[in-house]
Amino acid sequence: MIRVNPSVFIVLTWVMVSSSCAVNEPTAQQILDSAIQKHGYKSGEPLEIQFDFRGNHYNARISDKGDVYKRTSYKDGNELEDIVTSNTFIRRVNQKEVRMEEDSISSILAGDTRSVVYFALLPYAANREVISKHLMPSIKIKEDTYYKVEVTYGKNGGGKNFENIFVYWINQKTHTIDYLAYSYYINGGGVRFREAYNQREVNGVLFQDYINYTIDSDFPAHELDYAFQTDQLREISRIDLENVQVTR
Repeated sequence: MIRVNPSVFIVLTWVMVSSSCAVNEPTAQQILDSAIQKHGYKSGEPLEIQFDFRGNHYNARISDKGDVYKRTSYKDGNELEDIVTSNTFIRRVNQKEVRMEEDSISSILAGDTRSVVYFALLPYAANREVISKHLMPSIKIKEDTYYKVEVTYGKNGGGKNFENIFVYWINQKTHTIDYLAYSYYINGGGVRFREAYNQREVNGVLFQDYINYTIDSDFPAHELDYAFQTDQLREISRIDLENVQVTR
């Protein structure tokens, strides 16, 4: 008769349970994909999205062939159009293309336009220009449990700054991005935390406005959920989209 140490069964049981959990636990990529689908963005489907934000009008044409973003503003009686693709920038004044004297100005204007559209269309571009994705331990905020995904972006990803770090809190029941945070390195650097509100659907696409928070002490982006729940954050602005239109 062969005798087996009982501890072997304990170890085997632990391995089997651990393996089962590993199989059932979604990856960071799967969680982001689920959020993108929940917010109404379908792979391969072209969309045209328009909205107003802080006095400017934005138009985003998105498709597998490439995205084109346009911001229209007015200054001193002139109509200004900034048109951005993945690798080009065009400025028009009163419908006529003009040459920018400095590349740095073009870069700033393109980055500003891209950043506004990026946040407005979240999580559409959450998978773009990604260096790494990391699934962090789940956390409960208020009454809901969230997946917590940290994403490091490369050039043109996550708005306008190279190697921005973003953290998305994705509701495990609804698969919506209810909170997000990011770090940035321009103008001395810092962090922001955003809480979604005023969720609404426009022609099958989910849009949200955000309360924008900062913190005066030194906090990494991935720990801002703790700062939020312990009332350490300070509201600095609201990110409100107006007159949203979606054409399929």
